[in-house]
Amino acid sequence: MQVSVKGADRKLGNLLRKACKFYGSELMHGNLAKHLSVKIILHNKSKEYPDKGSCLWDDDWNSKKPREFTITIAKGQTKIDKLHTLAHEMVHVKQYAKGEMDGILHKDGFQKWKGAMFQLNPRVNPAKTSGGIMTNKYDYYYLPWEIEAYGLEVGLTWYFKTKYGIE
Repeated sequence: MQVSVKGADRKLGNLLRKACKFYGSELMHGNLAKHLSVKIILHNKSKEYPDKGSCLWDDDWNSKKPREFTITIAKGQTKIDKLHTLAHEMVHVKQYAKGEMDGILHKDGFQKWKGAMFQLNPRVNPAKTSGGIMTNKYDYYYLPWEIEAYGLEVGLTWYFKTKYGIE
């Protein structure tokens, strides 16, 4: 896996690079992980970058299984929070690279996940439906790809910190 880091000092950059490769090896088959390119950019939070992190693919939007990604991470977080954010976004890299999620918001707010079109109903209940859009900002936490990412970020970060003695 090729990993570059921008916006961090050498020590943090090396840590994020090491963590990115570790998370990739834990989440994906070695053959898939070695063919990925991940650019990590640290930004100050702003209107343009309001979140703790994000993951976008850089390949052509028609690509069913992209291999080039940009992960942004907010600078204002602690080192451990940055590792959590990176783990979360690497789960999304896995989801895109394996074709589990297409990353395109389809007509009426649908998202393709593992071959099915998903959307949440107004009662904040995950559902495969034929109409409607997300109506609640809290619906985000019920999206199946976010459930997977939030669940795995904890274990991945703990395993990385334990294996490499990070405090």
